Amino acid sequence: MQDKSNIDFENIRRMNEIAEVYEITGQDKKAERYHKNIIKLCDRHPKNERLLQCKIHSLNHLKKPYKSLETTNELLNMNPHNMMALFNIIKYLKEESHV
Repeated sequence: MQDKSNIDFENIRRMNEIAEVYEITGQDKKAERYHKNIIKLCDRHPKNERLLQCKIHSLNHLKKPYKSLETTNELLNMNPHNMMALFNIIKYLKEESHV
């Protein structure tokens, strides 16, 4: 039997692909709905490293940098060497330096 978080991860991966297609085709409202649903699915497993990464990705797409950084801190508490989390901090710092 497959772990529920693995099933959710596969669904989230597909949902993210669909959201990207909507973004490319200029259907931003539909993409936004997918990212909001991704965040809801990720919140079901708050201690799952892969799903926290997905949540950060969707928060960044929704332009919610502070919530993204909060989630990044959660991820770093679980794994201080998580490269995606470290890159997210760098991305945020670069964006802030241009403001």
